Amino acid sequence: MDQKLKDFLNQLETPHEELAQARKRALVQKQKDVTRRKQWLVTSVALVAICFFLVSIRLSPTIALAVSKVPGLEAIVQLIHHNKGIEDVLEHDYNEQVYETVEQAGIQATIEEVIADETGMYIMYRLISDKDLNTDKLIEIEVLQNGEGIKAAKTYSAFMNEETYDFSSSIELVASEEKIDYTHPNFEVRFTIEEQVIRVPFTLKNEIKQTRSYVVNEQIEVEGQKFTVNEIEISPLRVSIEIAIDPNNEQRILSFNSLELLDENNEVWSKISNGVVEVGTMDKNVNKYYLQSNYFREPKSLTLKIAEIEALPKGQDFIEVDFDKQQVVTIPNLPTFKVTEVYPMQVRAQYKPKNPDHHRQLFGDAFDANGKQVDTRGSTSSGMGDGIHEGTVSYELENVKNPIKIYINSFPNYLKGSVQVKIPLDE
Repeated sequence: MDQKLKDFLNQLETPHEELAQARKRALVQKQKDVTRRKQWLVTSVALVAICFFLVSIRLSPTIALAVSKVPGLEAIVQLIHHNKGIEDVLEHDYNEQVYETVEQAGIQATIEEVIADETGMYIMYRLISDKDLNTDKLIEIEVLQNGEGIKAAKTYSAFMNEETYDFSSSIELVASEEKIDYTHPNFEVRFTIEEQVIRVPFTLKNEIKQTRSYVVNEQIEVEGQKFTVNEIEISPLRVSIEIAIDPNNEQRILSFNSLELLDENNEVWSKISNGVVEVGTMDKNVNKYYLQSNYFREPKSLTLKIAEIEALPKGQDFIEVDFDKQQVVTIPNLPTFKVTEVYPMQVRAQYKPKNPDHHRQLFGDAFDANGKQVDTRGSTSSGMGDGIHEGTVSYELENVKNPIKIYINSFPNYLKGSVQVKIPLDE
């Protein structure tokens, strides 16, 4: 792969002097003994961005840093850093250049590039203002199709707490129910910045690659707990693995922390490390887990490896809190776990994990005494400090009946064992 990318790189020309200098500094740092024989000229930003990203992110953090400082390239640098499947997308020119701009109230909003498939989208955007963007806070980003909101999980970044006049980032959409239909590919991104709503419409023109589906339907048992790998779907942006949990299990499976696809060369395609990694509901006992995509590789064989399965005994997988009385009603008997504070609308708990890298969200779904789901107020938080993992969550408690049952979303208690599942690619 490295030689292929170097050959590809040598065929390209730089878009402008700043990119040329960034590339020169990066390659000198990585290969001091290599003398460049070519004069780099001005042409396509997109093509040079591809070669920069493919080489830089994989070879050296120093190169990645140099490239990320070039305007227009930061968002894709961040994507590749966390997801090597995006590298394949760029190498196969599957990203679509859009560059639709709307200027309003001194703020210029641009949709730069889009990567889209049936499972969702990555939308690279840029905001430029003649005054500090942190003064006018980014309140919300909405993505609409044909005037209606897309049914999808959505993630994006807010501004940093420092002076910001030029902000580049990406929006990730993951279809939460049905696949996205591109029959009418007319979209709009709405940026709400303080009292301003900036609408940037765009239309996608490139062909959308179809998802490849493989029915697995294999039941697995680990330490007496059963689950079934139903189906694997491979799209350009992500691989989805649908897993159904046996409702008769004595333990509630919280998460499959280690999911990996291995091809015939034992190359590993693992979970996406930044963005949406899981979609599902507790009541249905069916979840979808997302891995980096190998869509353009067309492997001869694929094996799914499952390990680090988080689980808690049912009945020991939740806390109950009476917020009216500010009291804990029920607490699970888990090592080092304790509820530290109960406020009128908020609860805080902590535990001490053996592995300091365990930092997933502590609290999950909550239900009142009548079984009604309770909405969170603001955002939940989890974090590490002095080896202690602490989770805090606040709730909207109007018209709910105490006590509130709060399920644990993640806790470092694992089933013993791992499994491998052969994916039937030929069927």
